[in-house]
Amino acid sequence: METIWRRAQPILREQVGERNYRTWIEPMRESQSAAGLLLEVPSQFFLEWVTANFLAGIRDALERVGGERIGVRVAVGEGVEIADEAPVAKGPARAGEVARERDPVIGRLVPQYTFSSFVVGESNQMAHDAALDAAHHPGRRFNPLFVHGGVGLGKTHLLNAMAHEFLGRFPRRRVACLAAETFMNHLINSLRQDRMNAFRERYRQLDLLVLDDIQFIAGKERTQEEFFHTFNALQEEGKQIVLTSDQSPTAIDGLEQRLRSRFSGGLIADIHPPTLPMRVAIAQRKAAGLGFDLPADAADYIARRSGPTVRGLEGALMRVVAYARMRQEGLALGMDLAAEALAGLPEHVNVVTLDEVVRKVAVELGVAVADLLDHGQVRQLTYPRQVAMYLCRTLTDSSYPAIGAKFGGRDHSTVMHAVRVVEGKREADPATASLISRLEAALRGTAPGDASADQRGTAVRRTV
Repeated sequence: METIWRRAQPILREQVGERNYRTWIEPMRESQSAAGLLLEVPSQFFLEWVTANFLAGIRDALERVGGERIGVRVAVGEGVEIADEAPVAKGPARAGEVARERDPVIGRLVPQYTFSSFVVGESNQMAHDAALDAAHHPGRRFNPLFVHGGVGLGKTHLLNAMAHEFLGRFPRRRVACLAAETFMNHLINSLRQDRMNAFRERYRQLDLLVLDDIQFIAGKERTQEEFFHTFNALQEEGKQIVLTSDQSPTAIDGLEQRLRSRFSGGLIADIHPPTLPMRVAIAQRKAAGLGFDLPADAADYIARRSGPTVRGLEGALMRVVAYARMRQEGLALGMDLAAEALAGLPEHVNVVTLDEVVRKVAVELGVAVADLLDHGQVRQLTYPRQVAMYLCRTLTDSSYPAIGAKFGGRDHSTVMHAVRVVEGKREADPATASLISRLEAALRGTAPGDASADQRGTAVRRTV
Protein backbone atom coordinates (compact mmCIF):
# COMPACT_ATOMS: atom_id res chain seq x y z
CA MET A 1 0.00 0.00 0.00
CA GLU A 2 1.35 3.41 -0.96
CA THR A 3 2.20 5.51 2.09
CA ILE A 4 1.03 9.06 2.65
CA TRP A 5 4.62 10.26 2.16
CA ARG A 6 4.78 8.62 -1.28
CA ARG A 7 1.45 10.14 -2.27
CA ALA A 8 2.63 13.59 -1.20
CA GLN A 9 5.85 13.50 -3.23
CA PRO A 10 4.33 14.37 -6.66
CA ILE A 11 2.83 17.49 -5.07
CA LEU A 12 6.19 18.43 -3.58
CA ARG A 13 7.98 17.80 -6.89
CA GLU A 14 5.66 20.30 -8.56
CA GLN A 15 5.97 22.85 -5.75
CA VAL A 16 9.76 22.96 -5.37
CA GLY A 17 10.91 22.07 -8.89
CA GLU A 18 12.83 19.07 -10.16
CA ARG A 19 16.27 20.10 -8.98
CA ASN A 20 15.20 20.95 -5.42
CA TYR A 21 13.09 17.80 -5.30
CA ARG A 22 15.97 15.51 -6.30
CA THR A 23 18.44 17.28 -4.04
CA TRP A 24 16.39 17.78 -0.86
CA ILE A 25 13.13 15.79 -0.92
CA GLU A 26 13.99 12.51 -2.65
CA PRO A 27 16.87 11.54 -0.31
CA MET A 28 14.64 11.66 2.79
CA ARG A 29 13.58 8.30 4.23
CA GLU A 30 10.29 7.84 6.05
CA SER A 31 9.57 5.92 9.22
CA GLN A 32 6.96 6.03 11.91
CA SER A 33 7.28 7.55 15.36
CA ALA A 34 4.95 8.04 18.29
CA ALA A 35 4.45 11.66 17.18
CA GLY A 36 3.52 10.77 13.59
CA LEU A 37 5.71 10.75 10.47
CA LEU A 38 9.49 10.79 10.91
CA LEU A 39 11.63 11.86 7.93
CA GLU A 40 15.31 10.97 8.18
CA VAL A 41 17.97 13.03 6.39
CA PRO A 42 21.73 12.57 5.80
CA SER A 43 23.25 15.36 7.91
CA GLN A 44 22.63 18.16 10.37
CA PHE A 45 23.01 20.72 7.61
CA PHE A 46 20.47 18.84 5.50
CA LEU A 47 18.08 18.88 8.47
CA GLU A 48 18.48 22.62 9.04
CA TRP A 49 18.04 23.47 5.36
CA VAL A 50 14.93 21.30 4.90
CA THR A 51 13.40 22.64 8.11
CA ALA A 52 13.97 26.26 7.12
CA ASN A 53 12.96 26.00 3.46
CA PHE A 54 10.68 23.02 2.84
CA LEU A 55 9.04 21.81 6.08
CA ALA A 56 5.98 24.07 5.78
CA GLY A 57 5.41 22.86 2.20
CA ILE A 58 5.83 19.24 3.29
CA ARG A 59 3.18 19.64 5.96
CA ASP A 60 0.78 21.26 3.50
CA ALA A 61 1.31 18.49 0.91
CA LEU A 62 0.71 15.79 3.52
CA GLU A 63 -2.48 17.51 4.66
CA ARG A 64 -3.72 17.71 1.07
CA VAL A 65 -3.34 13.97 0.45
CA GLY A 66 -4.32 12.85 3.95
CA GLY A 67 -7.20 15.21 4.58
CA GLU A 68 -5.91 16.22 8.01
CA ARG A 69 -2.89 17.74 9.70
CA ILE A 70 -0.38 15.14 10.85
CA GLY A 71 2.72 15.47 12.97
CA VAL A 72 5.99 15.60 11.00
CA ARG A 73 9.48 15.43 12.46
CA VAL A 74 12.81 15.63 10.63
CA ALA A 75 15.90 13.98 12.10
CA VAL A 76 19.38 12.90 11.05
CA GLY A 77 19.34 9.19 10.26
CA GLU A 78 22.14 6.68 9.69
CA GLY A 79 22.52 5.24 6.23
CA VAL A 80 20.64 8.03 4.44
CA GLU A 81 22.64 9.09 1.37
CA ILE A 82 22.81 12.32 -0.56
CA ALA A 83 21.15 12.34 -4.00
CA ASP A 84 23.34 12.06 -7.09
CA GLU A 85 22.46 15.68 -7.98
CA ALA A 86 24.34 16.89 -4.91
CA PRO A 87 28.08 16.18 -5.33
CA VAL A 88 30.02 15.49 -2.14
CA ALA A 89 33.78 15.27 -1.68
CA LYS A 90 34.94 11.63 -1.47
CA GLY A 91 37.77 10.16 0.53
CA PRO A 92 39.00 10.70 4.11
CA ALA A 93 37.47 13.48 6.18
CA ARG A 94 39.49 16.66 6.08
CA ALA A 95 40.47 18.74 9.07
CA GLY A 96 37.53 20.80 10.22
CA GLU A 97 34.94 18.41 8.71
CA VAL A 98 33.05 18.17 12.02
CA ALA A 99 32.89 21.95 12.24
CA ARG A 100 31.55 22.05 8.69
CA GLU A 101 28.59 19.89 9.67
CA ARG A 102 27.83 22.04 12.69
CA ASP A 103 28.19 25.39 10.98
CA PRO A 104 27.61 25.01 7.21
CA VAL A 105 26.31 28.53 6.59
CA ILE A 106 27.66 31.76 8.06
CA GLY A 107 25.06 34.48 7.65
CA ARG A 108 21.39 34.27 6.77
CA LEU A 109 20.13 33.65 3.24
CA VAL A 110 16.90 35.21 1.99
CA PRO A 111 14.75 32.24 0.86
CA GLN A 112 13.00 34.06 -1.99
CA TYR A 113 16.22 35.49 -3.47
CA THR A 114 16.93 32.76 -6.04
CA PHE A 115 17.93 32.69 -9.69
CA SER A 116 14.38 31.73 -10.64
CA SER A 117 13.07 35.00 -9.17
CA PHE A 118 15.87 37.16 -10.61
CA VAL A 119 14.84 39.03 -13.77
CA VAL A 120 17.69 39.08 -16.29
CA GLY A 121 18.17 41.84 -18.84
CA GLU A 122 20.84 43.81 -20.63
CA SER A 123 21.68 45.79 -17.49
CA ASN A 124 22.65 42.72 -15.43
CA GLN A 125 23.24 39.92 -17.96
CA MET A 126 27.00 39.62 -17.42
CA ALA A 127 26.75 39.67 -13.62
CA HIS A 128 23.97 37.06 -13.68
CA ASP A 129 25.78 34.71 -16.05
CA ALA A 130 29.06 35.00 -14.14
CA ALA A 131 27.36 34.31 -10.79
CA LEU A 132 25.58 31.26 -12.20
CA ASP A 133 28.81 29.95 -13.68
CA ALA A 134 30.68 30.49 -10.42
CA ALA A 135 27.97 28.60 -8.50
CA HIS A 136 28.23 25.65 -10.91
CA HIS A 137 32.03 25.70 -11.32
CA PRO A 138 33.38 27.35 -8.15
CA GLY A 139 36.95 28.57 -8.16
CA ARG A 140 37.60 27.85 -11.83
CA ARG A 141 36.98 30.75 -14.19
CA PHE A 142 35.74 33.82 -12.33
CA ASN A 143 37.63 34.00 -9.06
CA PRO A 144 37.20 36.44 -7.55
CA LEU A 145 33.92 37.64 -9.01
CA PHE A 146 33.44 41.34 -8.25
CA VAL A 147 29.96 42.79 -8.89
CA HIS A 148 29.38 46.53 -8.52
CA GLY A 149 26.48 48.90 -9.05
CA GLY A 150 24.27 51.39 -7.26
CA VAL A 151 22.02 50.67 -4.31
CA GLY A 152 18.78 48.85 -5.00
CA LEU A 153 19.79 47.26 -8.32
CA GLY A 154 19.75 43.61 -7.22
CA LYS A 155 23.29 42.84 -6.04
CA THR A 156 22.15 41.28 -2.76
CA HIS A 157 19.52 39.24 -4.60
CA LEU A 158 22.21 37.93 -6.96
CA LEU A 159 24.52 36.98 -4.07
CA ASN A 160 21.79 35.05 -2.30
CA ALA A 161 20.79 33.35 -5.54
CA MET A 162 24.35 32.20 -6.06
CA ALA A 163 24.63 30.85 -2.50
CA HIS A 164 21.31 28.99 -2.88
CA GLU A 165 22.42 27.50 -6.20
CA PHE A 166 25.80 26.48 -4.79
CA LEU A 167 24.26 24.78 -1.75
CA GLY A 168 21.71 23.04 -3.94
CA ARG A 169 24.52 21.45 -5.92
CA PHE A 170 26.99 20.95 -3.08
CA PRO A 171 24.91 20.61 0.13
CA ARG A 172 27.82 19.60 2.35
CA ARG A 173 30.07 22.47 1.36
CA ARG A 174 30.55 25.41 3.70
CA VAL A 175 29.35 28.89 2.76
CA ALA A 176 29.56 32.40 4.22
CA CYS A 177 27.14 34.92 2.74
CA LEU A 178 27.07 38.14 4.74
CA ALA A 179 27.78 41.86 4.74
CA ALA A 180 31.38 43.04 5.01
CA GLU A 181 30.33 44.93 8.15
CA THR A 182 29.34 41.60 9.75
CA PHE A 183 32.73 40.14 8.85
CA MET A 184 34.36 43.10 10.58
CA ASN A 185 32.17 42.67 13.68
CA HIS A 186 33.10 38.98 13.87
CA LEU A 187 36.74 40.04 13.72
CA ILE A 188 36.28 42.63 16.50
CA ASN A 189 34.57 40.13 18.78
CA SER A 190 37.28 37.54 18.13
CA LEU A 191 39.99 40.06 19.01
CA ARG A 192 38.21 41.03 22.24
CA GLN A 193 37.73 37.40 23.26
CA ASP A 194 41.23 36.32 22.18
CA ARG A 195 39.72 33.82 19.73
CA MET A 196 41.53 34.75 16.52
CA ASN A 197 42.56 31.17 15.80
CA ALA A 198 38.90 30.14 15.80
CA PHE A 199 38.02 33.11 13.60
CA ARG A 200 40.69 32.19 11.05
CA GLU A 201 39.73 28.53 11.04
CA ARG A 202 36.09 29.48 10.54
CA TYR A 203 36.68 31.70 7.51
CA ARG A 204 39.65 29.99 5.89
CA GLN A 205 37.94 26.60 5.61
CA LEU A 206 35.07 27.96 3.55
CA ASP A 207 34.18 26.64 0.11
CA LEU A 208 32.36 29.83 -0.90
CA LEU A 209 32.84 33.30 0.56
CA VAL A 210 30.27 35.92 -0.45
CA LEU A 211 30.70 39.42 0.98
CA ASP A 212 28.27 42.25 0.28
CA ASP A 213 29.34 45.92 0.35
CA ILE A 214 33.07 45.23 0.51
CA GLN A 215 33.70 49.00 0.33
CA PHE A 216 32.83 49.04 4.04
CA ILE A 217 36.30 47.72 4.97
CA ALA A 218 38.03 50.68 3.24
CA GLY A 219 40.07 52.59 5.79
CA LYS A 220 39.82 49.77 8.37
CA GLU A 221 43.46 48.71 8.57
CA ARG A 222 43.14 45.60 10.74
CA THR A 223 40.08 44.34 8.88
CA GLN A 224 41.85 44.78 5.54
CA GLU A 225 44.91 42.98 6.90
CA GLU A 226 42.87 40.00 8.08
CA PHE A 227 40.75 39.88 4.95
CA PHE A 228 43.86 39.97 2.76
CA HIS A 229 45.15 36.77 4.38
CA THR A 230 41.71 35.15 4.31
CA PHE A 231 41.39 36.01 0.61
CA ASN A 232 44.81 34.51 -0.16
CA ALA A 233 44.13 31.34 1.83
CA LEU A 234 40.85 30.68 0.03
CA GLN A 235 42.14 31.51 -3.42
CA GLU A 236 45.17 29.27 -3.02
CA GLU A 237 42.81 26.38 -2.19
CA GLY A 238 40.69 27.11 -5.26
CA LYS A 239 37.69 28.26 -3.24
CA GLN A 240 35.23 30.70 -4.77
CA ILE A 241 35.16 34.34 -3.64
CA VAL A 242 32.38 36.76 -4.61
CA LEU A 243 32.30 40.43 -3.62
CA THR A 244 29.95 43.34 -4.25
CA SER A 245 30.40 47.07 -3.93
CA ASP A 246 28.73 50.30 -4.96
CA GLN A 247 31.90 51.13 -6.95
CA SER A 248 34.56 49.36 -8.97
CA PRO A 249 37.74 48.36 -7.06
CA THR A 250 39.72 51.23 -8.55
CA ALA A 251 37.21 53.80 -7.27
CA ILE A 252 37.05 52.69 -3.60
CA ASP A 253 38.87 55.29 -1.51
CA GLY A 254 40.87 53.92 1.41
CA LEU A 255 41.26 50.43 -0.06
CA GLU A 256 44.79 49.03 0.16
CA GLN A 257 46.54 48.61 -3.18
CA ARG A 258 47.18 44.91 -2.61
CA LEU A 259 43.45 44.30 -2.11
CA ARG A 260 42.57 46.54 -5.04
CA SER A 261 44.91 44.44 -7.18
CA ARG A 262 43.41 41.14 -6.05
CA PHE A 263 39.83 42.32 -6.51
CA SER A 264 40.70 43.35 -10.06
CA GLY A 265 42.39 40.00 -10.79
CA GLY A 266 39.16 38.13 -11.54
CA LEU A 267 36.03 39.18 -13.38
CA ILE A 268 34.52 42.61 -12.70
CA ALA A 269 30.84 42.84 -13.68
CA ASP A 270 28.70 45.92 -13.21
CA ILE A 271 24.93 46.19 -12.83
CA HIS A 272 23.14 49.18 -14.32
CA PRO A 273 19.64 50.44 -13.50
CA PRO A 274 17.06 48.21 -15.22
CA THR A 275 15.37 49.46 -18.35
CA LEU A 276 11.64 50.14 -18.32
CA PRO A 277 10.75 46.76 -19.90
CA MET A 278 12.88 45.05 -17.24
CA ARG A 279 11.17 46.98 -14.45
CA VAL A 280 7.79 45.92 -15.84
CA ALA A 281 8.93 42.28 -15.88
CA ILE A 282 10.31 42.57 -12.35
CA ALA A 283 7.04 44.05 -11.07
CA GLN A 284 5.04 41.21 -12.61
CA ARG A 285 7.43 38.55 -11.31
CA LYS A 286 7.37 39.93 -7.78
CA ALA A 287 3.58 40.33 -7.82
CA ALA A 288 3.25 36.69 -8.90
CA GLY A 289 5.53 35.68 -6.03
CA LEU A 290 3.10 37.39 -3.65
CA GLY A 291 0.17 35.55 -5.20
CA PHE A 292 -1.19 38.49 -7.21
CA ASP A 293 -1.88 38.93 -10.91
CA LEU A 294 -0.46 42.19 -12.31
CA PRO A 295 -1.52 43.11 -15.87
CA ALA A 296 1.03 44.72 -18.17
CA ASP A 297 -0.58 48.17 -18.11
CA ALA A 298 -0.61 48.28 -14.29
CA ALA A 299 2.98 46.98 -14.16
CA ASP A 300 4.07 49.69 -16.60
CA TYR A 301 2.33 52.33 -14.49
CA ILE A 302 4.05 51.13 -11.30
CA ALA A 303 7.43 50.97 -13.04
CA ARG A 304 7.13 54.53 -14.33
CA ARG A 305 6.09 55.85 -10.92
CA SER A 306 8.77 54.11 -8.87
CA GLY A 307 12.08 55.29 -10.35
CA PRO A 308 15.05 53.36 -11.73
CA THR A 309 15.92 51.00 -8.87
CA VAL A 310 14.52 47.57 -8.05
CA ARG A 311 14.16 48.62 -4.42
CA GLY A 312 11.99 51.61 -5.35
CA LEU A 313 9.93 49.35 -7.59
CA GLU A 314 9.41 46.88 -4.74
CA GLY A 315 8.27 49.69 -2.44
CA ALA A 316 5.71 50.94 -4.95
CA LEU A 317 4.44 47.42 -5.61
CA MET A 318 4.06 46.69 -1.90
CA ARG A 319 2.05 49.90 -1.57
CA VAL A 320 -0.33 48.67 -4.26
CA VAL A 321 -0.52 45.21 -2.67
CA ALA A 322 -1.24 46.70 0.76
CA TYR A 323 -3.94 48.87 -0.80
CA ALA A 324 -5.51 45.80 -2.43
CA ARG A 325 -5.52 43.90 0.85
CA MET A 326 -7.05 46.79 2.77
CA ARG A 327 -9.69 47.23 0.11
CA GLN A 328 -10.17 43.45 -0.14
CA GLU A 329 -9.84 43.69 -3.91
CA GLY A 330 -8.86 40.05 -4.36
CA LEU A 331 -5.73 38.86 -6.19
CA ALA A 332 -5.93 41.09 -9.27
CA LEU A 333 -3.97 44.35 -9.19
CA GLY A 334 -5.64 46.36 -11.93
CA MET A 335 -4.74 49.70 -13.42
CA ASP A 336 -7.39 51.61 -11.45
CA LEU A 337 -6.16 50.19 -8.16
CA ALA A 338 -2.50 50.98 -8.99
CA ALA A 339 -3.39 54.54 -9.97
CA GLU A 340 -5.34 55.06 -6.75
CA ALA A 341 -2.64 53.56 -4.53
CA LEU A 342 0.16 55.60 -6.14
CA ALA A 343 -1.82 58.79 -6.68
CA GLY A 344 0.41 60.72 -4.27
CA LEU A 345 3.58 60.01 -6.22
CA PRO A 346 4.83 62.36 -8.96
CA GLU A 347 4.14 61.15 -12.46
CA HIS A 348 7.77 60.78 -13.53
CA VAL A 349 9.84 60.01 -10.46
CA ASN A 350 13.53 59.71 -11.39
CA VAL A 351 12.79 59.11 -15.07
CA VAL A 352 15.90 60.40 -16.86
CA THR A 353 15.63 61.81 -20.39
CA LEU A 354 18.25 62.16 -23.11
CA ASP A 355 18.04 65.94 -22.91
CA GLU A 356 18.67 65.90 -19.17
CA VAL A 357 21.76 63.74 -19.63
CA VAL A 358 23.18 65.99 -22.33
CA ARG A 359 22.58 69.16 -20.29
CA LYS A 360 24.12 67.70 -17.13
CA VAL A 361 27.24 66.40 -18.92
CA ALA A 362 27.68 69.72 -20.75
CA VAL A 363 27.59 71.69 -17.47
CA GLU A 364 29.85 69.22 -15.62
CA LEU A 365 32.51 69.12 -18.36
CA GLY A 366 32.23 72.74 -19.48
CA VAL A 367 31.11 72.25 -23.07
CA ALA A 368 28.12 73.51 -25.05
CA VAL A 369 25.08 71.32 -25.56
CA ALA A 370 25.05 72.16 -29.27
CA ASP A 371 28.65 71.00 -29.62
CA LEU A 372 27.90 67.66 -27.93
CA LEU A 373 25.04 67.01 -30.33
CA ASP A 374 26.87 68.18 -33.43
CA HIS A 375 28.01 65.57 -35.96
CA GLY A 376 31.48 67.08 -36.15
CA GLN A 377 34.67 65.25 -35.14
CA VAL A 378 36.32 67.78 -32.79
CA ARG A 379 38.82 65.81 -30.72
CA GLN A 380 38.24 67.77 -27.51
CA LEU A 381 34.58 66.72 -27.57
CA THR A 382 35.16 62.98 -27.97
CA TYR A 383 35.41 62.17 -24.28
CA PRO A 384 32.44 64.35 -23.14
CA ARG A 385 30.31 62.93 -25.96
CA GLN A 386 31.27 59.35 -25.03
CA VAL A 387 30.35 60.02 -21.39
CA ALA A 388 27.01 61.45 -22.45
CA MET A 389 26.29 58.46 -24.70
CA TYR A 390 27.21 56.05 -21.92
CA LEU A 391 24.85 57.74 -19.47
CA CYS A 392 22.08 57.93 -22.08
CA ARG A 393 22.37 54.19 -22.52
CA THR A 394 22.61 53.22 -18.84
CA LEU A 395 20.12 55.70 -17.35
CA THR A 396 17.40 55.83 -20.00
CA ASP A 397 15.34 53.31 -21.94
CA SER A 398 16.62 54.57 -25.29
CA SER A 399 18.09 52.15 -27.82
CA TYR A 400 21.53 52.49 -29.44
CA PRO A 401 20.03 53.78 -32.72
CA ALA A 402 17.88 56.33 -30.87
CA ILE A 403 20.91 57.64 -28.97
CA GLY A 404 22.95 57.80 -32.17
CA ALA A 405 20.20 59.81 -33.81
CA LYS A 406 20.23 62.22 -30.88
CA PHE A 407 23.95 62.84 -31.27
CA GLY A 408 23.96 64.18 -34.80
CA GLY A 409 22.63 61.09 -36.55
CA ARG A 410 25.53 58.83 -35.64
CA ASP A 411 25.41 55.07 -36.28
CA HIS A 412 24.42 52.76 -33.43
CA SER A 413 27.89 51.13 -33.55
CA THR A 414 29.42 54.47 -32.53
CA VAL A 415 27.25 54.52 -29.41
CA MET A 416 28.15 50.90 -28.60
CA HIS A 417 31.84 51.78 -28.93
CA ALA A 418 31.40 54.80 -26.63
CA VAL A 419 29.71 52.66 -23.97
CA ARG A 420 32.56 50.13 -24.07
CA VAL A 421 35.20 52.85 -23.86
CA VAL A 422 33.62 54.54 -20.84
CA GLU A 423 33.02 51.21 -19.10
CA GLY A 424 36.72 50.43 -19.48
CA LYS A 425 37.79 53.86 -18.23
CA ARG A 426 35.38 53.61 -15.31
CA GLU A 427 37.09 50.40 -14.23
CA ALA A 428 40.65 51.60 -14.72
CA ASP A 429 40.55 55.34 -13.98
CA PRO A 430 39.41 56.60 -10.55
CA ALA A 431 38.75 60.09 -11.94
CA THR A 432 36.34 58.74 -14.56
CA ALA A 433 34.69 56.49 -12.00
CA SER A 434 34.16 59.48 -9.69
CA LEU A 435 32.82 61.62 -12.55
CA ILE A 436 30.30 58.97 -13.64
CA SER A 437 29.15 58.39 -10.07
CA ARG A 438 28.56 62.13 -9.57
CA LEU A 439 26.63 62.45 -12.81
CA GLU A 440 24.53 59.37 -12.10
CA ALA A 441 23.67 60.63 -8.63
CA ALA A 442 22.77 64.08 -9.93
CA LEU A 443 20.56 62.69 -12.71
CA ARG A 444 18.78 60.31 -10.35
CA GLY A 445 18.22 63.04 -7.82
CA THR A 446 20.40 61.56 -5.06
CA ALA A 447 23.60 62.74 -3.43
CA PRO A 448 26.73 60.74 -4.34
CA GLY A 449 27.09 59.54 -0.76
CA ASP A 450 23.46 58.58 -0.31
CA ALA A 451 23.93 55.10 -1.68
CA SER A 452 24.94 53.61 1.63
CA ALA A 453 24.40 56.51 4.02
CA ASP A 454 21.94 54.53 6.09
CA GLN A 455 24.54 51.84 6.64
CA ARG A 456 27.42 54.17 7.29
CA GLY A 457 25.37 56.31 9.65
CA THR A 458 24.81 53.39 12.01
CA ALA A 459 28.17 51.77 11.57
CA VAL A 460 30.78 52.01 14.28
CA ARG A 461 33.60 54.27 13.09
CA ARG A 462 36.57 52.07 13.92
CA THR A 463 39.99 51.61 12.39
CA VAL A 464 39.78 47.86 12.99
